[in-house]
Amino acid sequence: MNFLAHLHLAAPDSDAIVGNAIADLIRGPDLSLLPPAIQAGVRTHRKIDAFTDSHRVVNRSIARISGRWGWFSGIVMDIYYDHVLATEWPRYCAEPYRDFADRMYDVLEAAKPHVNAEGRHFLEMFRATDRLGQYATPAGIADTLARVSERIAKRIPKRALPLEEAMPELTALHGELRDDFGAFYPELQRYAADLQA
Repeated sequence: MNFLAHLHLAAPDSDAIVGNAIADLIRGPDLSLLPPAIQAGVRTHRKIDAFTDSHRVVNRSIARISGRWGWFSGIVMDIYYDHVLATEWPRYCAEPYRDFADRMYDVLEAAKPHVNAEGRHFLEMFRATDRLGQYATPAGIADTLARVSERIAKRIPKRALPLEEAMPELTALHGELRDDFGAFYPELQRYAADLQA
């Protein structure tokens, strides 16, 4: 899953939300330097990722899209699933979407001391570009995919792909992907709740 789902699935306390939010920005040895409640959020994030990556419905969604995206198909689907969650928000959460997004941006301010300069810049841009708001529109998802492509190109130039070019496929498959998400996400919600019990 991508940021929106991780924030939504996090336990309600701020440290758990921070841990879920910064998990992808934390490298192995850095984890032990975090407060225990934030460490727990990071671990929850990683368990949610493992559950998602091995789920048959998610794999069915990934199989629906072109093989062109190869290893990055899972990233494309994670981001698109956040789009589905944003557009179907009232089905999964009583809090209005805009209120949730603004509350999350406030909570994420507390994450900055726990990440490196690159992570702080990422969190600042995440808010400045209203990335959570962007998830609710196809144009915002295309922009998100383009930004992810830029980060991949900087880290592993030989594997870079313009992931935003997946948008026509994703848009054409929206109904099927929405149905897949509707079958999968309630199971993920139950799994996340069990982790927090």
